[in-house]
Amino acid sequence: MLQKTRKLKVALIGRSQQALESLAEVLARAPDIACSTHLIADGQRDPLSGLAPLPDVLVLRFDGDSLAELEALAKSSPDGRPPLIVVGPAGSAEAVRLAVRSGARDFLPEPVNGDELITALGTVHDDRMRGSPASRSAQVTVVLGAAGGVGTSLVACNLAVALATDTRTPTLLLDLDVNAAPLAGLLDLTPERGLPAALGEVEYLDEHALQGYVSKHRSGLHVMGAAATAPVPLEALDPARFATLLEFLKANYRYIVVDGARHLDPLTLAAIGAARTVVLVLQQSVAQLKQAAVLIGWLGNVYGIPKDHILVLVNRYLKRSTVTLDDIRRALGRDELTVLPSHYKSVLASIDSGVPLIEYDHTSPVTRAILELQQELVSGHHVERPGLLRRALPIFSGG
Repeated sequence: MLQKTRKLKVALIGRSQQALESLAEVLARAPDIACSTHLIADGQRDPLSGLAPLPDVLVLRFDGDSLAELEALAKSSPDGRPPLIVVGPAGSAEAVRLAVRSGARDFLPEPVNGDELITALGTVHDDRMRGSPASRSAQVTVVLGAAGGVGTSLVACNLAVALATDTRTPTLLLDLDVNAAPLAGLLDLTPERGLPAALGEVEYLDEHALQGYVSKHRSGLHVMGAAATAPVPLEALDPARFATLLEFLKANYRYIVVDGARHLDPLTLAAIGAARTVVLVLQQSVAQLKQAAVLIGWLGNVYGIPKDHILVLVNRYLKRSTVTLDDIRRALGRDELTVLPSHYKSVLASIDSGVPLIEYDHTSPVTRAILELQQELVSGHHVERPGLLRRALPIFSGG
């Protein structure tokens, strides 16, 4: 029971009258909720069309064979509409991605547990009433590789440490490779719990319980990955629960850096849906260049990531490589690139010692490049550095 001074106004919206009536029956058990249902007409895409006055909370129920309403919400700003909870069939990674991109506060797969829905509604309302940490959403950066072994974990790790150190604001490094868990080794951490455990307890998490699922680095950075125990079956990582966890994490951190999986798995897609910036890492290789072009096409055309939110980073740059920066610009249709020079000796020593490069070697050209990248993410402006052949993409800075 929500126990508010006035009833919480909830609008149930969807294309199935039967499904909406079932949800309404669930909410009828909560006397502090005033519920209304709104059927979306055939041919209508915008679920908010004709909805007036606006409710306190919007619950969108989608059909498995139609994501038009989620797509419409994902393209709109969440600032001008009520908090959103999404309900629908389980198992659709695309639905989870769109729900995250639309700013949904929760994703509840069907069959819906009535108590979970009522609790989710109460949490959303409580956040709004007290000024809501959820209203301060983190800036999410996802680091992807055009291929395995291109250095995404090194980039993600050092970028996150730089953000935590320079901004001195709550910063999280999220490792989606729960079996290899490379980030813990790069930071000399031994997590006891992490992402899989947090997913299993997501409905019970609060800002105090969260501390038991992250490892703390001396820089102030928090890291959520996986403990080095038995392998975690990928099917055990529920994308819907991850979407809920991600929204919770966004409310508790200012910056989140995600080291994405090598393949665009459901969790990585959900993280991309929440990202302000995607950093695509590649090296000077014809094969990687082709794969990077495919990924950029997918991110833009299929997953709706704006072109100016995708930053192309060339790692381990060698001036004498057969694949030049101009080749990469032409192949990817990019005038601007971010370039990290090759400095193998200090990078390898950093990895072996478990000390981030920006701490291990302040004078390394890679360290300087990472710090400039961090400044660009925070400020939204390119930091010029003559002589490094480095031209960076202006980044959209989160609020």
